[in-house]
Amino acid sequence: MALEPKQLSNPAGQAARQQYLELAKRVTGEAKLDYATLYERFVENDWAAVKLDDAVATLALKVGHSAQETVGILHQSPYLQHQVHHRNVPLAPMSQYVRSTVLKSVQQFKQARSQQRRASQSAELEKD
Repeated sequence: MALEPKQLSNPAGQAARQQYLELAKRVTGEAKLDYATLYERFVENDWAAVKLDDAVATLALKVGHSAQETVGILHQSPYLQHQVHHRNVPLAPMSQYVRSTVLKSVQQFKQARSQQRRASQSAELEKD
């Protein structure tokens, strides 16, 4: 029996799922990937699903989504959807997982930007 994601009727959820899919396509390098295939591929491997969420969160921030928007996008991750709708994990701890994933990505993103700034300042000082 194939694992299938829950169908969404909420337009906001559908938009977030589509955003997650577009980001996941970039992360995986698979332009023709659809959400059902992504879901089936990642729900059986928690480690890979969490790594995908990490990468999607980082990319979402890099392309200009706010932390709050990224949290909404990650609520449509195959991992969260499977945990909540098939394993009956309560939404609250899964939402906390999403928030902590995004927070970690925000911190890494800020740290990387700060290091880039310092490197460019060093390069400028060396020119003078």
